[in-house]
Amino acid sequence: MPLNILVSTGLALLVAWPTAATVLEALRPTSIETAGGGLALDPAATAAVVEDSGGLARPARLALETLIVVAGAEAIALPLGVALALLLFRTDAWGRRPLLAALGLALFVPLPLHATAWLGAFGDAGRMQAFGVRPILVGRLGVIVVTAMAALPWVVLLSGVGMRLVEPELEESALLDMSAPRVMTKVTLRRSLGAIAAAALAVAVLAAGDMTVTDLLQVRTYAEEAYVQFSLGHGPAGAASVALPPLLAIGAGVFCIARRLGQDSPTRLATAFSRSRTWRLGVWRVPLGLLVVTVAGGLVATPLASLVWRAGRVGGRAQMGAPPSWSFAGLTGTLATAAEECRTPLLTSAILAAVAAALTTTLAWGLCWLCRDSRIWRGIALIDVALTLAAPGPVTGMALLLAYRMIDWIYDAPAIVVLAMAARTLPYAVLILWPAIRGLPEETLDAAAVDGWGPASRIMRVALPLSRRATLAAWASAFVLGLGELPATNLLVPPGVETISQLIWSLLHTGVESHLAGVALTTLAAIAAAGCLAAALLRKTVSSNA
Repeated sequence: MPLNILVSTGLALLVAWPTAATVLEALRPTSIETAGGGLALDPAATAAVVEDSGGLARPARLALETLIVVAGAEAIALPLGVALALLLFRTDAWGRRPLLAALGLALFVPLPLHATAWLGAFGDAGRMQAFGVRPILVGRLGVIVVTAMAALPWVVLLSGVGMRLVEPELEESALLDMSAPRVMTKVTLRRSLGAIAAAALAVAVLAAGDMTVTDLLQVRTYAEEAYVQFSLGHGPAGAASVALPPLLAIGAGVFCIARRLGQDSPTRLATAFSRSRTWRLGVWRVPLGLLVVTVAGGLVATPLASLVWRAGRVGGRAQMGAPPSWSFAGLTGTLATAAEECRTPLLTSAILAAVAAALTTTLAWGLCWLCRDSRIWRGIALIDVALTLAAPGPVTGMALLLAYRMIDWIYDAPAIVVLAMAARTLPYAVLILWPAIRGLPEETLDAAAVDGWGPASRIMRVALPLSRRATLAAWASAFVLGLGELPATNLLVPPGVETISQLIWSLLHTGVESHLAGVALTTLAAIAAAGCLAAALLRKTVSSNA
C-alpha cells in the first residue's frame, strides 16, 4: 500500500475523525449526557455552563490563570534549560557526562511522579516534614514550579540537539573575526533558535494542556476546567466551551511558529551531521562544572531525597506529639510492598506505551517523509501538529471517547488507551523527526535514484539508516510521554486495566505518605533501569554503525 494512503488513514483515525465526532456531538444539545449516563441537559443548562460565574468573567479568569502558568513555567525552564544545554552539550565542563545521563533519565519520569516528588518535599501533600517548615509549593506557584521542573529536561535535550547540529565551518569562520564567547552567542545560539523555539513551545503546551498538577493544587486553568466540566457530566458542549479559546489561540500560535521555522530553517549542510566543536573552558572548566552539578544535581536530588525519607518513616504518634523516625528497615519494607502493588500497572503501562510509540513513530516518520516534496502534505502536517498540541489532554480523551464509543473492540479494550497515547505524543515525534528527515542529503537520495532504486528502496536503504538516531529518539520520547500520560487516558481506561499513572494519581489525592513514596521510588527504579538499557542499546547501535 502506498505510503500516502497509510499516513492518510492513520491521521484520519487518530485526528480527523475524533475531531469531527466532537464537533458533531457538541452541536447536538440533546446528546449531552451526565457522567452517570442519565438524562441529557437542555439548551438552557448548556448555556448556564458556558455563562458560569458571571458570563465573560470566568473565561477571562481561566485565560489569565493559564497565561500566568505558561509564562511562569517558561521564565523558569527556558533560561535555565538553554544555559544547561550550552554547557553540557557544547563545552568541556567538569562532570557534564554523568549529569547528562541523569537528565536523560529524568526525561523518562512521568509528570505524576514529578508532582509526587516535588509536592512531597515542598508542598501541602508532604507538609514539608522533611524540613520542618511551612509548605512552599502551593497554589499557582506550585503548579508553575512543578511544571517547569518536569519540562526542564526536555528544554535541555531539544536545545542541546539543536546546538550540536550547528555547522562546524560556520563557527570556525566566525572565530577568525570574533572571540569564542561572541561566537557562542552570535553564531551557536542564533543558529539554534529554531530548536530553542521548539523547546519553548513544548513548555507552553505542557503548561497549558495538562491538568495533573492543577487538579492537585486546585488551580483553574483551561485544561483543568475542561476536565472538570466533562467529568461532572456537562458533556462536549461544557468541555468545548472552555477548551475552544485556548485551542484556537495555541493552535494558531503553533501553526504560525512552525510555518515560520519551516521557512527560515534551511536544509543543514552535510557537515551538520559530523561531530560539532567542543568549546574549551580552560580555568573555568571546574568552577562552572561544579556550579552546574550543584544546581542541576540539587534539582534532581532534593525531591528524590524527600521520597526516600518519607518511604522510610516508621513510628510516631500524633496524639502524643511524637514525630516519626526514619529507618532502613522501614524503607525496604515499604519498597517491597510497593513493588508488589505497582508491578502489574507498570508492566501494563510499558506495553501500551511501547505499542503507542511504535504507531506514533511510524506515522510521524511517514508524514515527515511526505512533507519533503509536497506543500500540501506540509500544510496537513502543520494543521495536525497545531491541533494535537493545542488540544488539552481531557479534550483529546473526550474526542476519542465520542469517536469510538460505538466500536466495542476499541472502546472497551486497551486499544482506546493506545490511541490516546498516540494522539498525545504524535506532535512531539513529528517535531523530533522533521529536522532530521528534512536535512537528509539530497545528493545521496538522488544518487540512489540514479542507481535504479525505487521509492521503497530509498526509504529502507538510505533514509531510514541515515535517520535512525532521530527515529530512536522519537520512539523513546513517545514512549516516555505515553508512559506518564494521564489527562486523556484517565477518561478512557476500560475496566480491568490500570496504568501506573492512574495508580499514582489515585494515591496522590490521599497525600504523599509512605506508601505513595514507595510506589514512586519503585516506579523510578524501573524507569531508570529501562532508560539505562535503552541508552546502552542506542550506544551499541551507533558504535556498530559508525
